[in-house]
Amino acid sequence: MPRVAIENLKLIEIDDLVNLIGKDLVAIRSALADSPYAVQISAASQDTLNYSFLETALLENYAKTMQKMVNFSSGNIKKLLLALSKRLEVSNVKTILRAVKAHIDVDEALQHIVPLGILDLNRCRAILEVARSVEDVIAALSDFEYGKILNHAMDERGEDLKLLEVALDEAVYREILKTVKKLTGVDQKIAYKVIGIELDAINIKIILKGKELSVGPEIVKEYLMPTAFLNEKILEKAMIATDVKSMMEHLSMTVEWLHPVYKKIITQMLKASNAKLSRLETILDKAPLEMSLSMLKEHSRYYNLAFILAFINLKWAEVKNLRCIVKGSERKRPPSQVRKLLTIPDEWQPSQLSCSSS
Repeated sequence: MPRVAIENLKLIEIDDLVNLIGKDLVAIRSALADSPYAVQISAASQDTLNYSFLETALLENYAKTMQKMVNFSSGNIKKLLLALSKRLEVSNVKTILRAVKAHIDVDEALQHIVPLGILDLNRCRAILEVARSVEDVIAALSDFEYGKILNHAMDERGEDLKLLEVALDEAVYREILKTVKKLTGVDQKIAYKVIGIELDAINIKIILKGKELSVGPEIVKEYLMPTAFLNEKILEKAMIATDVKSMMEHLSMTVEWLHPVYKKIITQMLKASNAKLSRLETILDKAPLEMSLSMLKEHSRYYNLAFILAFINLKWAEVKNLRCIVKGSERKRPPSQVRKLLTIPDEWQPSQLSCSSS
């Protein structure tokens, strides 16, 4: 826990992060010169630094931070963190699949790779440089669990890229839930609530996407993740709702008996029901972060898993926000538009991760 608290002190203050919106590349680099990201950013000279390199540097920093967390941990908590890290490995596999399918340039695809675990930049580059089809990617991963998962999914679902991605996500989340069951006491309760709301948020996103594309419930069901607190019956009613507002009204009544974070997220979704899908997804992205912070507040008298999960979610939100700001700067988007896409917790005080709270 003291190590987590030290890492927390390195997080960028929310106000300082928001102040970067609208700044150019040089200003962003200068602002990050005294941050933990300076090590990765300094690998580029003033002349060679560009927006793409900056985004990659941010992801590299997150990968190193996650590896630190794994190294600091032991026992079942270490197993859980390793399982959580596989979400990023799966994200890399999906990036490779999409890049090969769409014939995207290798360097462009590598900007979205989080160099963690077995899929570091060198391995991902090697696959991208030789793969010409989805089958080539699967063959290149044949010695790893992801290759086996994809092979099995191909036999059952064909070459539908979205369904292949679902198979990867399902496998990873089932492994995460398996490791959660091995935890005991309050740690297990905390982990299940944080992972549970993450799964529920993913399923709501999938249903919203289906509505935007006018896809029927039977097809949408194929893309859903394992259910958590929002079971299949609840999700089925959400799928047949006529529009986003009526869907959120249904969920609002359903979550009354769940943790207050559910009520808060769904209420925000209801108020923004006429907004673009990207705005609704931004609200849902906050769900695991809000839940982990809520767990931290509820159990702050003792050392527990909430400290670790809260930090990991805060760090990931910071990296996502910085990448959003960098991308907004590159594309010269209005600051107000960029601000709406940031994942910022409603209530957050850095002292919540202080060792003194125990």
